[in-house]
Amino acid sequence: MQALQLQGIEQLVQVTLPVPVPAGDEVLIQTKAATICTSDLHDIRSNPFGIQYPRVMGHEGAGIIVQCGTDVKDLKPGDRVAAHPVVSCGVCEECMRGLQHLCSRMGHSGIDRDGCFAEYFVQRADRVRKIPADISFATGALLEPASVCLEAVYRAGDIKGKRVLVVGDGPFGNMIARLAQKQGAGRVMVYGRTPFRLGMIPGAEILDAVPERSVDVAILAVGNAEAAGSCIKALRPRGRMVVFSSAHQPVLVDLFSVHVLELEIAGACNDEDKIDEALACLGDRSLALKNIVTHQLPFDSWKEAFDLACNGHDRALKVALVFD
Repeated sequence: MQALQLQGIEQLVQVTLPVPVPAGDEVLIQTKAATICTSDLHDIRSNPFGIQYPRVMGHEGAGIIVQCGTDVKDLKPGDRVAAHPVVSCGVCEECMRGLQHLCSRMGHSGIDRDGCFAEYFVQRADRVRKIPADISFATGALLEPASVCLEAVYRAGDIKGKRVLVVGDGPFGNMIARLAQKQGAGRVMVYGRTPFRLGMIPGAEILDAVPERSVDVAILAVGNAEAAGSCIKALRPRGRMVVFSSAHQPVLVDLFSVHVLELEIAGACNDEDKIDEALACLGDRSLALKNIVTHQLPFDSWKEAFDLACNGHDRALKVALVFD
């Protein structure tokens, strides 16, 4: 099979590999679509998660099951499916606390196991969901992005009727804004820097500047220190900041404001059992999450697809590789 393998910093290479064989609790999926995540671009550029080379990249994928392991009961060859990339061990202390998404021995497609930028990939069956015929494979590939965006909204607490600020206009900021509106936020505001991307967020109030001391919740959906500081400044007393996108450089936190205004800072990493809710969101026409995928390019055009995802913010939101 053909696959995209990361072999070093800025070294993404198309290679020929054997088709993987599923273990007893896994399924083999023929990839039909795989979307490019911002974190994929970071992995190529600087490898912040310490990927051991070489590694087949990709963690947002959907396709058709072609083989099931001997222990798989609820899935069968021919099923249209989407896969969630995170695999917990089930036995560590965090898993036993019910926090499988924060597993201390977590497996993750494209990081410590080969991912879905390939004609075939495997995943543990309990992390795979059937998708109905009216959900395209490119939309199905958004299963994990929708799951983690739901986690960000969940970590914001009860947002009904509240003022919610999303800082960041990329695919995740877009999804978070849509989901916050669906969850009943009284006012959803988005601050970003790309007119095209800001114009892709229906129903949200687009801001020219981040307000100060006026919102109940600020969700950081872009990974830089300046944006993190803006989120803190935007919160009114007893407000909460949700750190969805992490800044890789050190961030100076205004602890005096945290102290005197009783602010809260909450992380949002992976998702706590949101996979089925996310699947329902993909089929929710009012959310129209399919519109997040603005471009679908054939696998053979992967270099163009990655260039578009990295440099085409003025015309692209989410880019999918499609396999035929």
